[in-house]
Amino acid sequence: MPRCAVRHRTMQILPIAMPRRLTATFLLLAALAIRVILAGGTSCAADAVVLDEKFDGELSKDWFWGLGTWSAKDGVLRGFESGARRHGPVKMRKFPLKDGAVECEFRLTGKATFAGIIFNGSQERGHIAHLVMGTDQIRILAHPTKGENVEPLKQPGTLATGEWHRVKMEFSGATLTATVDRKTLTGSNPCIAEEKLTFGLGGDSGGPEGEKAGALEFRKLKITARP
Repeated sequence: MPRCAVRHRTMQILPIAMPRRLTATFLLLAALAIRVILAGGTSCAADAVVLDEKFDGELSKDWFWGLGTWSAKDGVLRGFESGARRHGPVKMRKFPLKDGAVECEFRLTGKATFAGIIFNGSQERGHIAHLVMGTDQIRILAHPTKGENVEPLKQPGTLATGEWHRVKMEFSGATLTATVDRKTLTGSNPCIAEEKLTFGLGGDSGGPEGEKAGALEFRKLKITARP
């Protein structure tokens, strides 16, 4: 039987000409895709708003405990000292948070001297972190163990009474960054990284004379959490 002779032809691949406009668009899309990959996809993992309090009516049952007299009306949460117990007004809310941001506006009226936002763990754990915004100073307090107070930051400052002030607290691991009226302060302690289960709004409203002495007001409360 005669052998069959097989010829192998070499295939030649010719380059495809791309219009310049299409080439530029392709390169741009490729560059954007690389940036997303290098950034770990952060463009799709934006912080999510998990609480947006309106304060336009009766508070939900998540506001589970408080001292003093509190009311929510027309977008404002207002509190002042009252009752036999000598303690400034405070209103607590259940809300678990680890890393994220809490922001609101607050106002001191009358003889009120400071407003505060405090974060707690379980009842057994107690306080974790506390931001105190006074007429003469701003403080960040940390509580590594129940009953223990550490002051990572204390700075002099002035807050006018009768005016609205804006605050934003950002938790990132063991660091708390607070911005009060565009002034940014930072404090760190390992306990700040713990999960916060509740938070409270409060402060000193001016004394036991009640609303005649002064009050604390909060509005536009919003919390964002990091995924």
